[in-house]
Amino acid sequence: MKKYALLFIIILSFLFTGCNGNVNTKEQQPKAAAKETVKATLYFANEQADALLPVEREISKSSDMVVSLVNELNNPGKYAPILPNGTKLIDYKTQGDTLTLNFNKDFANLQGTTGETLAINALVNTLTELPQYKKVRLLVEGKPLETGHAIYDQPLERNESIIQK
Repeated sequence: MKKYALLFIIILSFLFTGCNGNVNTKEQQPKAAAKETVKATLYFANEQADALLPVEREISKSSDMVVSLVNELNNPGKYAPILPNGTKLIDYKTQGDTLTLNFNKDFANLQGTTGETLAINALVNTLTELPQYKKVRLLVEGKPLETGHAIYDQPLERNESIIQK
């Protein structure tokens, strides 16, 4: 009788665990969350290169919107490049409502007074779209931006007059 009881228990254990002995350890993976996006206004030169066009884009929502916006300015899409080739943001800091951007030396290679004016205003206007910033200071490798036309040693404010209406 004990043999039949033991055999019955073994058969039941096979029925409940499966006959092949493999245990299904695969867990249900949560579906990847859809990337959140946010609308951002960036500024690029118009076709005549005499004003800035506000361009609204959907960009990935990031905890670091400053870096995201500078990266977007480096990827103009159908617009002419606004920042000099090779421009990289080294770092940035915030003090009150002033954002200080520190770029690599390639940023200083601005093309002429018009190119300089457009690039600087595109940066300042794009970043002051973020509500916490009213001014932007520009550094190249830790020093104020110097071009052949000007030394930018003071924070710059948004320039509405350069925006094409």
